[in-house]
Amino acid sequence: MGLNSTTAQSGGWSGLVRLGDAPVTRIRLAGAAMPRPLPRLCIDDVALVAEHWVQFHADGMAGEPFDLASLGPMAVRLNGPGLIWRGGALLDDDAIMPVYVKPVLEKFRDALVAAPCALPVRRDGRTALVFHGWGIQVFGHFLIEMLPKLLLARRFPAVFGDAMPVLDRAMPDWLLRSLDRHFGIGDAGAIWFDSRSEQLDLDRAIILPLVSRAAGYHPAARAWFAEFAARIAVPPSSPIERLFVARGEFSNPAAPNRVLANEAELADIATRAFGFSVVHPETLEFAEQVGRFSQARVVLGQAGSGMHNALFAPEGAAVGVIRFTAPDQSHIAALRGQRIAYFTEGVAETAPGVFRADAGKFRRFVAALCGQP
Repeated sequence: MGLNSTTAQSGGWSGLVRLGDAPVTRIRLAGAAMPRPLPRLCIDDVALVAEHWVQFHADGMAGEPFDLASLGPMAVRLNGPGLIWRGGALLDDDAIMPVYVKPVLEKFRDALVAAPCALPVRRDGRTALVFHGWGIQVFGHFLIEMLPKLLLARRFPAVFGDAMPVLDRAMPDWLLRSLDRHFGIGDAGAIWFDSRSEQLDLDRAIILPLVSRAAGYHPAARAWFAEFAARIAVPPSSPIERLFVARGEFSNPAAPNRVLANEAELADIATRAFGFSVVHPETLEFAEQVGRFSQARVVLGQAGSGMHNALFAPEGAAVGVIRFTAPDQSHIAALRGQRIAYFTEGVAETAPGVFRADAGKFRRFVAALCGQP
């Protein structure tokens, strides 16, 4: 990829493995297993969802079994948007870097690679736990990449108990609050750096693995999310079984900008005709979001970070997604044993990043999602 990258060469065991030109300790935390296959779409009406997405889910995604293992302690450099370097080479193994990141780095090399590599370097010799990675300012990346690493680490206090987690001052307040409240990762017990103004050399870094690969999640993570939801969930005062996840006017400069121009109309249909309650995730503390989704039997909304809270929805829940942008939501459904549907054929882009959904088709889609004739 033109970034002087390096990959950990191993066969899926504990012991010493070669990373670049030096051996590194690899500790296996979960045995090799296949991701659960993608579920078939629970709505396959091609008037509502493109036939190729129906077939995509019918065919599934080919994948190989993989294990979960930490690497280190070892010397690494951290910089930019969650990049990890060793010996001048970028660690881009699928266990460390999400597969979709590589083309983004190539496309925006100057901003995401060259500029961070020009910043001054600070060194820290303490044993460090590196769990964060790509997209620290995006809620969805926290849910599907960073949170599973933390849930994995909590299961092995004897292995990671003495390591100090690394925090980036570029992390938003909501993320820092969540890490403090739910994982005890606060100011005093962390190694801090600021990726906006410096690079950090760590002498003794332990790298936690991604819990998912291109074909989905390691199946062990299924129980972790359920246990986490049971531990932290703050449910609403009365049960809410149908959630319409709204973006409203919310936008995140760190994520692609998109607007569903008639979202309010769709929300009105969902609430008045089908008994949904509208939720704006960004207005709630994390534990409150978990509380709402952990009770939901039907979740409906635009593709994006808020919908990834379905990680906490129960087995058998129906998840309806407006537009298909990536298979992340389908991987979540596969892991959690949920039904999944996409509404794509009634949605048209009217301007760059601006979409409008056909209200009549949307009504049909929601009726089918809720199992109504």
